[in-house]
Amino acid sequence: MMWKAVCVLFGAPMVLGITELLQNSDFELNEFRPEDGAWYANGCTADWESESYTGNHSVKVTKRGSKWGGMAYDVTLSGSKNYYFKALIKLLNTHPGSLFANVQVMMAVYGSSGSPKYTMLSEVRFMEPLMWQVIGGDFSTPADVKKVHLYVQILDTDVNYLLDTSTLHEIPTIPTNWRSQADLAIEKYRKADLNIRALGSADALKDLTVEVNQEKHEFGFGSAVSAAMIVDSQHKAYQNFFYDNFEWGVIENKLKWKQMEWSEGHVDYDTALNAIDAMLKHGIQIRAHNVFWGVDRNIPKWQQGMTGQTLWKQMERRIQGVIPRTKGKVEHWDVNNENVHGHFYEIGTGDANATMWMFREIHKLDPNVKLFLNDFSVVKDRYSTQAFYDQAMMFKNTPNVPLYGLGIQSHLFPPIDMSVLKYRLDQILATGLPIWITELDISEPVEDRKADLYEDVLRLYFSTPQIHGIMFWGFWDGRHSKPVAALASGQSVTPNAAGRRWQKLFKQDWRTVDQVRPLSTGQATIRGFKGRYSLTLKRHGVTLHNEEVILGTGGTNLTISMAGLGDTLHVSNILVG
Repeated sequence: MMWKAVCVLFGAPMVLGITELLQNSDFELNEFRPEDGAWYANGCTADWESESYTGNHSVKVTKRGSKWGGMAYDVTLSGSKNYYFKALIKLLNTHPGSLFANVQVMMAVYGSSGSPKYTMLSEVRFMEPLMWQVIGGDFSTPADVKKVHLYVQILDTDVNYLLDTSTLHEIPTIPTNWRSQADLAIEKYRKADLNIRALGSADALKDLTVEVNQEKHEFGFGSAVSAAMIVDSQHKAYQNFFYDNFEWGVIENKLKWKQMEWSEGHVDYDTALNAIDAMLKHGIQIRAHNVFWGVDRNIPKWQQGMTGQTLWKQMERRIQGVIPRTKGKVEHWDVNNENVHGHFYEIGTGDANATMWMFREIHKLDPNVKLFLNDFSVVKDRYSTQAFYDQAMMFKNTPNVPLYGLGIQSHLFPPIDMSVLKYRLDQILATGLPIWITELDISEPVEDRKADLYEDVLRLYFSTPQIHGIMFWGFWDGRHSKPVAALASGQSVTPNAAGRRWQKLFKQDWRTVDQVRPLSTGQATIRGFKGRYSLTLKRHGVTLHNEEVILGTGGTNLTISMAGLGDTLHVSNILVG
């Protein structure tokens, strides 16, 4: 079961056309003293190194005397601005007996008081050695900022590293007309043309009309549900709201290993499978969450202390138990939830690539299910944006790891800076992988303000072509981890202002309905949102034919052949393509 890591060079997303604020940012000058006004050795030894990520040189850091010992930079910045820092790092070793090292980017901000305020910029909790990886994140400066002291911090002082290709720049402010630009992107990426051609005599086509209505979106709009409530007859209002307002579902808890198997060997498959079957009967598509969750507090308690072959066997049993039962029922699986934040299974097995093994084993049992990495603090916070990018690129660039896409959780709190949110998202888009927003909620107590925030965030996500779906993490305040974020309230599950705004977007603004075109000329074009449509041919209000049509990328061409006249008029053939 052990699998040896390959050494992967990551293609880090760098920003073109933006002013670089660092001197000697690529370490091509052999100058590492504070008086040089650039990167300097702080509590360490810094040597010019010929191995590099870009250019001809990097800096090699050794003899670190403390966790904060390493490369540092003092920079003067403007107040009340958003900035983004990143660099490439390659660990040369880890602490003996450790698979990983905890690597942080720290900063001390000096304001008018003269006293530094220390804060973490980003963290990679489980960095592997001997491969280039991106570190960094965004930060906002206070109005009275005088100086920012940036430095790399590694908790194990015996870890040496190379540093290269650093950058610090101001985050571009999102244009004031970004919403209209987003709508143009939605028009371009989320819609396609349905071209209809009708063949027949002039009399046959006279007064012939076609009506199309979208029944389902190609884009995934969905929500998390309670496995119990979605089948309980006492919660009809809850069920009705869900089925009326979403097309995808994900079970909140009852597919998680801990909740399925509270005591070893006693597995509850039925609760989750009953909920899945109920949703499937209503045409709902299913995301499954999750096979493993390697954050210590979320593993089954009876697994605590398990290691080696004992743990491997439990992992095998988990996969062999749940995957065949969901095969053909679920579209997606989150494989090892929040893996950037928890490595219980890697540490317990002694295999840094245990999660890659999970992907392979699941794929063997269900080759059609799409497998995801899923994590938090990716766009909500700055702390794990680059760590998630690093992991995604490692999985993508490692042979035979069946990673399909990335899940960004998106538990948001106001104020939401759309410029920063978009910039963090852009870092993940650089992976080139499909993205789902898997756990959206916005904790805003003022209802009208919450509605506005949801609309802005939804518009940003829906206008981003690499995002394929958005899942709310619940919708009712009676069953929500953050009731203040809910779309519906009270025992009747009544939509609040945010819920009504969602309904308008989902059912009106981003859906194509009641489109009627005459076919007397033999041709009609309808531009609509991609998805599944019902098409109805009528003459004088009388239905002649109903057809289901899929409108996808590139559009759909439909040729309808008419035969007969008068009362015998009918569709003789329909050709798609």
